[in-house]
Amino acid sequence: MARNNTTWKSGSTWNGGKTTTIRVPIVLRSDILAYARAVDSKLISDKSRNIPMLKGDFLQEFTLGLIDRYIELKRHNYHPNQNSRKLDTSTRAWDELRKFQRLIQESPELLG
Repeated sequence: MARNNTTWKSGSTWNGGKTTTIRVPIVLRSDILAYARAVDSKLISDKSRNIPMLKGDFLQEFTLGLIDRYIELKRHNYHPNQNSRKLDTSTRAWDELRKFQRLIQESPELLG
């Protein structure tokens, strides 16, 4: 027997209101639902569309991982020159990336 709107219980169990169906790989289902529930639990009553950055959440870890992978890629493709034989990420050219990395680690809520 097919289900219709009267088959489902009324009212949303999400603080954010209406929901939609999405297709995601099964292997990611539980992580995505856990993240969605964590974000939904932080939504304020005015239904603000700001998505909070949760301290220690997977998005924070993912972003930090991408920064690390980028540095490794640069290190792997680095061509030694007369000034330096290996990649030095402490130079001024890397200042903004280090600031961004520190912001994600210490105060991700400022990006919200």
